[in-house]
Amino acid sequence: RAELIRGKHGVEIVSDHDQGNGNIRFPVVPGEPRTVTVQVQNRGTEAVTLQRFQPRHQSRELSFSDEQGAVQGQSLVLHPGGTYPIRVRCLTTCNGHFSTVVFFEFTKEPDESFSISRYVAAVAESQLAKDLGPSAPFQPYEASLQRLVTVITEDGIPPNSSLHNELEREIPLGTYQYPKSLKDTILLGPNSSASSRWAAMRSLLEAPLQPENYYQKFQLLLHLEEIQMEVDIRRYDMQDVPMVQDRALLVLDVRRRVPGVAESRPSLLRGDHLFAHLSSERDHSPLVQYKGYVHSVELEKVRLGFSSKLLKKFVNNLKFDVTFTFSRLPLQVQHRAAVLAMRRGLFSLLFPSASCHKSLFPGPFQPRWFDRKLQSNEEQCRAVTHIVTGMSRPAPYLIFGPPGTGKTVTMVEAIKQVWTCLKDARILACAPSNSATDLLCQRLIKDIAPQNVYRLIASSRNYREVPADIMPCCNWDSEQSSYVYPSKEHLKRYRIIITTLVTAGRLVSANFPPGFFSHVFIDECGHAVEPESLVAIAGLLAPMDQETNPNGGQLVLAGDPKQLGPILTSPLAIQHGLGTSLLERLMLHNPLYKKSSGGYDPQFITKLLWNYRSHKAILKIPNELFYDNELKVCHSDGLDIRNLYCNWEELPKKGFPIIFHGVCGEDQREAKSPSFFNTAEIEVLLHYLKKLLQSQGKGNCPIVSPKEIGIISPYRKQVEKIRKAITSLDRDLQKVPNIGQLKVGSVEEFQGQERQVILISTVRSCSTYLQFDQTFRLGFLKNPKRLNVAITRAKALLIVVGNPAVLSKDPHWHSFLRYCMEEGGYTGYPY
Repeated sequence: RAELIRGKHGVEIVSDHDQGNGNIRFPVVPGEPRTVTVQVQNRGTEAVTLQRFQPRHQSRELSFSDEQGAVQGQSLVLHPGGTYPIRVRCLTTCNGHFSTVVFFEFTKEPDESFSISRYVAAVAESQLAKDLGPSAPFQPYEASLQRLVTVITEDGIPPNSSLHNELEREIPLGTYQYPKSLKDTILLGPNSSASSRWAAMRSLLEAPLQPENYYQKFQLLLHLEEIQMEVDIRRYDMQDVPMVQDRALLVLDVRRRVPGVAESRPSLLRGDHLFAHLSSERDHSPLVQYKGYVHSVELEKVRLGFSSKLLKKFVNNLKFDVTFTFSRLPLQVQHRAAVLAMRRGLFSLLFPSASCHKSLFPGPFQPRWFDRKLQSNEEQCRAVTHIVTGMSRPAPYLIFGPPGTGKTVTMVEAIKQVWTCLKDARILACAPSNSATDLLCQRLIKDIAPQNVYRLIASSRNYREVPADIMPCCNWDSEQSSYVYPSKEHLKRYRIIITTLVTAGRLVSANFPPGFFSHVFIDECGHAVEPESLVAIAGLLAPMDQETNPNGGQLVLAGDPKQLGPILTSPLAIQHGLGTSLLERLMLHNPLYKKSSGGYDPQFITKLLWNYRSHKAILKIPNELFYDNELKVCHSDGLDIRNLYCNWEELPKKGFPIIFHGVCGEDQREAKSPSFFNTAEIEVLLHYLKKLLQSQGKGNCPIVSPKEIGIISPYRKQVEKIRKAITSLDRDLQKVPNIGQLKVGSVEEFQGQERQVILISTVRSCSTYLQFDQTFRLGFLKNPKRLNVAITRAKALLIVVGNPAVLSKDPHWHSFLRYCMEEGGYTGYPY
């Protein structure tokens, strides 16, 4: 690009609206034509000929003209000292960013030719868009070179570990560090002295997963992910940050300097640690660094326990350089799970080939349903029946739950029926996240007395985040103000234990007798990498065996492989299968779970079909693209909230509660953040948001509270800017009661949730970085699972704001866009 924009042979392209770096940018107002001039100057000593003036693509809003027809293809001689003007006219009906690249092609005697280019953009934007614009020019991230320096580490003070821990640790947890040679192999690449090691690594990565390579392959994939995590976390290191003292702790204010921390990047939990050294000593050798343990995290303030040596010399606002770390515990328990799977021969669970056809239930299963609504849903009843009778064993039973079909309801009913009908059953119920695990617990204790259920929570969790209704059955001890971990004997009294997948590792360490747990249920299994699901299985669930374990070994997995999988950072690990959950792998590669012409085999898997969430218009495209058009809209008795917005006056077409508002915006970045934002889309989002919140009861707009509205965007910076616009810049929205309850977040943050109204900002308006997005699984394009999750969060109204020209390049978005246009739901930028 530098070569293309550079003036040559004395020829320069100039304008009053030059922004530098080959950019010409000028403001316009919708509905008012504006013309600016670009001058072609010959400052050289010889004549040159402008042979051709060529815009790279035609723009509806931008047109070019000149006196002598150069724009129409006429050549033009420009003598030394001469200047020739070309006019650029813009007329737009809406706000946005309208641009093209133009090429000026010249010749000079004897037969030399050369080109100069300019990026020409007209921008129509509101004051809000200007206020949200880049805070500083974008600077690409550059990893700082690590100096080789001797480091002396002063250990800090961990948080109060008076927690009552009687839970045995009989099975050790190794460190499972990656070998340094592996990191060297990755850094050096295939064409280096490490080429033989690279070839061996590729050979293992590309081999299909099977019992013979199960542990080795997952060990390598987890190592690759950890190496990438180490690289990524360096982006969050801080320099020259002040701390203040609060009794025996130092307080670090992270939000202003690490924009991602409030969104758990880097994740900081109680018990984690970071390193800090005095900024004034950063060039010293040896360098004294202080290890600080996280005692608490409250919004942007992190309280840290450092050594008394640091506290003695500390004064308020002393400046530090801070290096973040991440907890390795989740990686360690996953490594151990893969080892235990191999040692304990769990392959009839992980690579099932048949069922033993042995029922756990004598005679026909005729349950008393806890949730009466299930009786009218054939698929839910069938799934529960097969789970209780255990006829899939030793193979796992799968509940394939598309959005809004009651997957968790089905799993909870199955747990209740197993608990009621099989008196010897002992159940472990898990999910990847605390929120999903809490939900299982909340729904179970509606019908099962809390003294029969134990919710085991990790000590790193802030107890204030634990829902009040599960406090009576969890391990928080309010008298001691800490979490307690009862002995194995104590935990054996409970027939239902509920934990996150990682915290189930504590139960593995305790070494419960083989076969103690007869059933393991994993909800949201599609969100977890396979070794994470394995933590709740290996060492806790013995496979069903006719001789040694005839009544146990039932594994139940619920999820949706068409929705988002686990969040990973290593492209190499993603490419070779770490992003494929256990549920998805079984459905993709195991014949027992394959769909045949007659559908799925109900002995092993049930696909839920009745959607209770979305208006039929919202469900139509996801149903066609991802679910073989099998989903059915469940009709409601009485007032159906799915129809609330069908007559809203803002709809382009009444009765069709989807708006696709086309915007021709601009991809922007700022300062050192690589994340994109698009202010033109935020303007449109706020227009609709205000109509929803301020027109309640008028224009057929129902009354809706902010907590029933969700705004989704795939880029962290766009999420940040939307929040800022709502809470700081727009005075009307600031006055709306409970506006703080309106959630703005990424697609991942909304998975498993629903709202009456969903607004989506797609952000991307330029094709330049789409390959970058695809490589790192960013954005909506080339990531159909993200599109599926975003659309299917909405119950009654879906508003999508995006650039139709860019989105239509993706086949899934193209289908959605075409559908909106055919149904009359498209508005905004003419397309």
